[in-house]
Amino acid sequence: MSAWWQDAVFYQIYPRSFQDSNGDGIGDLAGITSRLDYLAGLGVDALWISPIFPSPMKDFGYDVADYRGIDPMFGTLDDFKALVQAAKDRGLRVVLDLVANHSSEEHPWFRAARTSRDCPEHGYYLWSPLAGPKPNNWVSLFELRSAWYPNPATGERYLATFTRHQPEFNWRNPALRREVYDIMRYWFAMGVDGFRLDVATAYYKDELLRSNPCSIRAVPDLFQRHIYDRNRPECHEVFKEMRRIADEAGERVLIGETHGQDAALAASCHGEANDELHMAFNFDFLRQPWSARAFRRSAEAWYAALPAGAWPNFTLSNHDQPRAAFRYRARDPRVTEARARIALAMLLTLRGTPFLYYGEELAMGCFRLPRSALRDPLGKKTWPLAFIGRDPERTPMPWDASPGGGFTQGEPWLPLNPDYRERNVAAQTADPASMLAWCTRLIALRRARTELRSGAIRFLDMGSGRGAADVLAYERRVEAGPEGRLIVLLNFSKAPRDVFLPGAAPPAPPGTVPSAAPLAARVLLASPTLSGAKRPEGSLIAASTPRSDARAPRRAGIHIRLRGLEALILELTLSLS
Repeated sequence: MSAWWQDAVFYQIYPRSFQDSNGDGIGDLAGITSRLDYLAGLGVDALWISPIFPSPMKDFGYDVADYRGIDPMFGTLDDFKALVQAAKDRGLRVVLDLVANHSSEEHPWFRAARTSRDCPEHGYYLWSPLAGPKPNNWVSLFELRSAWYPNPATGERYLATFTRHQPEFNWRNPALRREVYDIMRYWFAMGVDGFRLDVATAYYKDELLRSNPCSIRAVPDLFQRHIYDRNRPECHEVFKEMRRIADEAGERVLIGETHGQDAALAASCHGEANDELHMAFNFDFLRQPWSARAFRRSAEAWYAALPAGAWPNFTLSNHDQPRAAFRYRARDPRVTEARARIALAMLLTLRGTPFLYYGEELAMGCFRLPRSALRDPLGKKTWPLAFIGRDPERTPMPWDASPGGGFTQGEPWLPLNPDYRERNVAAQTADPASMLAWCTRLIALRRARTELRSGAIRFLDMGSGRGAADVLAYERRVEAGPEGRLIVLLNFSKAPRDVFLPGAAPPAPPGTVPSAAPLAARVLLASPTLSGAKRPEGSLIAASTPRSDARAPRRAGIHIRLRGLEALILELTLSLS
């Protein structure tokens, strides 16, 4: 039997941008609670909520000043308890973002640590002598400078590889580890179903503080191979300890964020004995170009890299990356919308747990913001370069066409997307052909079909003919045999593409189809074409045995002409009725 997190569709909420309940222009916990019926209706199973702990917000919650409270901006601890209970009443689980690589400089631990080397909390952080040169070439990713910052009171420099306001923990300190583990137990006892672990593979740094070697990659590595300040093997022991704590709490999940695009690194976070993290994000998949071949290659590499018993996951958008609908945009908005449907169908039908980002169900895009509207420290630092900062993917959720987009009665903390009056929940709810309707039906089909939740996957070759590489095709099935077989066909091209699904047995005499081969494919779900036309769902595509000639032997099977940018989910059947 599958674990709940294997069957689940996760939905990431960036709380500042989801729903404001008090008119201050910033989303909050009461706002999330007010939208739970929408989320339950969408069909998602679990909410991942980005940081809500007390914070000076120098990095918008990823600089935590108190790991056991709620920032007043978002509400109170009672508001959080009410949210958890209301979510559970609707069958929704709640996962929090645990930022345990670093704290805020305003956390009581660091405020004490920077006063004296003799303070016990001093050992919670990483230091080097102030006298002399900096120990290495490590950089602050969001400040684009050395990661070592002076602390004259102790005659030292402290390490902060994101901003100077986020001093890094010393995970070799047993007392620090106990503190973090107690924090996990605290939230588990409150009903939290798990944690997404921010930059989990950055917990440990090289004990000798060696410099990273150079790299030609600018993003996200800043021309360094992060082998000494990230991705150290010592992390695995911590993951095992965290897993034991999660298992003791029962039916919890730990999801790791890794640094970089290495699928092997993400796979290793599960542990060879499947005794570390339950899941880890593989960002290689997210960064693929618009190509059926590229996505297949990435997915196959991810499946191959995972240890036995480990479970995959897939995501195409999050709070740190430009949205998928923006990355895969075209000049023609109809093509952009159709590509978004293809991407969503792929995400929700591959073998593995899908993670949606708020607004992805609407095909929300990204827009360049004026300098005066920027809030992200990286965006401010890299201005006027566009879309390096993270504000464009964090704009408020558009609920309706009212002046505040239904998000707020006040002035939103970031501007709404310029197209919010047309692209919003209310408008798409009223349109049965909308992206929101497509997403809802995809999730409903995934929930109804075991093949899509936990079945095996087999990628299908569409041949070597013209355009064959434009079709991503795979079979999902629970057990051997012609029944219980679903076929997913995704045409990444604007042009029609012919596909052929062979029968399960050798060809029979002319004009017949072997009984072991599927007689037809039933259309379970079909996306609209660029013209707006759509195949009737429930209709049958019958098998055929085309005439042979000298160049092409007779083949029994199902021939389909995919329309441009069409997503098609079929059920192979032995019945013609």
